[in-house]
Amino acid sequence: MTGPYVVTISSEKGGVGKTTLATNLAIYLKAIDEDLPVTLLSFDNHFSVDRMFRIGRGRERATVRDLLTGDHGVEDLIELGQYGVCFIPSWRDTETLRGSVHSVADLALGLAGASLSGVVIVDTRPDLDILTRNALFAADRVIVPVKDAPSLENCRNLYDFFDQQGLSRRPLRILPCLVDSRIRFDGPFKNTQELLRAYAINRGYRCLDGFISKSPKVESLNTNPEGKIHPVLSYGRNTEVHQQFIHLASQVFDDMHKTPRRRIASIIAQLEAERESLKNADEQAAENFTDDSESDALPSQSAT
Repeated sequence: MTGPYVVTISSEKGGVGKTTLATNLAIYLKAIDEDLPVTLLSFDNHFSVDRMFRIGRGRERATVRDLLTGDHGVEDLIELGQYGVCFIPSWRDTETLRGSVHSVADLALGLAGASLSGVVIVDTRPDLDILTRNALFAADRVIVPVKDAPSLENCRNLYDFFDQQGLSRRPLRILPCLVDSRIRFDGPFKNTQELLRAYAINRGYRCLDGFISKSPKVESLNTNPEGKIHPVLSYGRNTEVHQQFIHLASQVFDDMHKTPRRRIASIIAQLEAERESLKNADEQAAENFTDDSESDALPSQSAT
């Protein structure tokens, strides 16, 4: 296997739990296998990743912007954080961050040039901008959290992006998230998660098994006098969300081991093929030029 297994958390709808998913998934993956390298980065500017994982005050260093510009190697950007999770520091100015990107492949190329292994989790902004498209383009698995019908409708744009890029839709998975388990319906679908799953399947979307519940306890972990963001694994073990994250992380862990061909490896192979093609074209052009030169140098034969 070449390169890390890249998991992108993406939805154009805000408030569906993307950052909660990204940060807690990283911690639960480390709980499954403490030797598994897990690296987290965010293209959003709320600094939740930094607040949750940074040990102490930290030091001034490079950020995700440098990852996209290639000014620093990926290994130089990574900071070891709490719970054994590594992260790349966030960047506040999203407009400048967008301006650092030249194509949808910049993130993938940056990761392809690194010696990373294990899992890389990318938290995205609530829109399909160039940063989110980079995260989607590099992904082995895309988890799309949906909590209502509007957020499910927005999924169409993610699928359209994969189609436009000529990529398989297989990495995309819908996950009902922040679902209020108290809501009940009459009819074949008894609750919100069943209804959202049925809507998704009807549209041809694949779903992860399970869902993430809405929980006042979990929401409180993001706001406290210490100003920290606390993980569900340590502070929410008495909630049903804890078991739900165990189930989610287990699926991602199993999928990682069932994916022998990583997206980054495919990109590396494609780059090597393109370089080889250019090399062959240059050699052929040089050979043709030599043949033409030798032909011009031959003496002309007059008719007898």
